[in-house]
Amino acid sequence: MKKSILIIMLFTVLLITGCDNKKEENKIISGGEEVDTREMIHEHCTRDASAGKDTEVTLTYDIYYTDDTMNILKSEDKVISADQDVLTSYEEAYKKIKQNYVGIDYYDTEIVRGDTTVTNTITINYDKIDLNKLMEIEGGEMDINGEKFDIYKNGYLSASEWKKLSKKLGTTCKKDSEA
Repeated sequence: MKKSILIIMLFTVLLITGCDNKKEENKIISGGEEVDTREMIHEHCTRDASAGKDTEVTLTYDIYYTDDTMNILKSEDKVISADQDVLTSYEEAYKKIKQNYVGIDYYDTEIVRGDTTVTNTITINYDKIDLNKLMEIEGGEMDINGEKFDIYKNGYLSASEWKKLSKKLGTTCKKDSEA
């Protein structure tokens, strides 16, 4: 009997902990505010990249959208290397790119340097960002190997067009329900 109670308690703790971690995983802060993503579709995306000998790169994207409207994009680029010069080069490049977006609300960036890593995290809240300012920096239509992509549609970022473009660049996405 005691064993059954312990198993039930352990299962309950694991279930509760698992649910809490899931909530934390999807917690998005934008412009200093927590964004409620419960009604949005969430997909986790990854892309392979290489940066040369003895350097590893991981690229991940969490996209949140409603219908075809991209609501939130959170990207994380992580460079892993024992070579401090490599890390410094990436850190400086990330800082230089970040300067282009200074003054744009709801375009949040964080660059973190560790002993063997540099991580660049960007969170864009498309529901609140000034899309015109963003498009002045990034442009609209893109041409990848002769194929045109226009991810901005009538004042919003198209989730389906973003996914098509990303797929062309080697990104794969899975919805929460597919993970």
